[in-house]
Amino acid sequence: MHLTTPDLGKDVRKLSEEVNCLIEPIPHTAPQERALPAPTLKPVRKKKIWTPALLGGVLWRGFTHVKTHREVLRMILKCPPLTEFVFSHPSFAVKYLMRDYLARGFTVAEHASCFLYHYRRVYAVLPDHLFRQTLLEDFTIHEIFEDVHRFTLTMGLSRPYDEEGELSLNLCVDGEIVFILAFTIVPGSVVQSPAQEVLLVTRLQGVKGAYAQIAAATKAMHDVAPGALLLAALQGLGDTFGINEIVAVSAVRQSSYSEGGAAVFKEAYDDFFTELGMTNQATGYYSTSIPLQGKPLACIKHGHKLRTREKRAFKQLIQSICADFFRNSAPAVSYKLS
Repeated sequence: MHLTTPDLGKDVRKLSEEVNCLIEPIPHTAPQERALPAPTLKPVRKKKIWTPALLGGVLWRGFTHVKTHREVLRMILKCPPLTEFVFSHPSFAVKYLMRDYLARGFTVAEHASCFLYHYRRVYAVLPDHLFRQTLLEDFTIHEIFEDVHRFTLTMGLSRPYDEEGELSLNLCVDGEIVFILAFTIVPGSVVQSPAQEVLLVTRLQGVKGAYAQIAAATKAMHDVAPGALLLAALQGLGDTFGINEIVAVSAVRQSSYSEGGAAVFKEAYDDFFTELGMTNQATGYYSTSIPLQGKPLACIKHGHKLRTREKRAFKQLIQSICADFFRNSAPAVSYKLS
């Protein structure tokens, strides 16, 4: 193919250079090495293996969407924290070109739309120091001391599977992550929602070998499951950002889904979201308004109503604590999307 437009050729060369200079990419594992999304996952930090096929796919999608990539680069250059971050993590600028970025079934244009919207939104709301810390390391939102354990809610850039969500809320026990919820702020239209924007949950996983810690956390948190606890924290963030809807991927739309592990994915995603009372949409997503109402108490067995009230009260407390944290960190929620 002959390039007759100088700017186009320049952008393609830039894209090629960005991908080829991935000397320090965000830690990741190769797709074939990923574990299934169950409490047996261990997020080992390994570098992405850039096979010829993977590299070629990214280059081709970049080549066929040069204007889109220009917009992504302009956004990064207008955001000093992102500009600095990309210098040490070049793959960050092209990860939206990965085939299953965020979830299965999105187009490259939708990938870019989600990436751009998320970072424009977060940069506009979070104070500079907190935005920078989000990129570089996890920060603590809340800590609970119970018996001999320290339970911590943290947030930061989603790692190590950085394509499965831009940010992650983590439940830590004694300083070690035991459960992860990855999410991204995206336009509602991308997931066929009438809302202007939604919190898209794309990863919900526990850590291999952390069964004892997860059990201890669940017991200390009034029998609230870690995934439900992190969803409560996410609702607190939604309160601060003025976002009124959470959308979650179904099992088959999760980036790491495989037919061989269909039953495990269904239990970890579909069954869990259904149990929480989220609505199964025909589009392949589960959705709920904020706050998540759950099943009516009238549908709860008589002997379980008191415990259900206690669990809901605790989740409401976590939501309020997280909302206060972000509200105090970023009191101004107005934003500009240009």
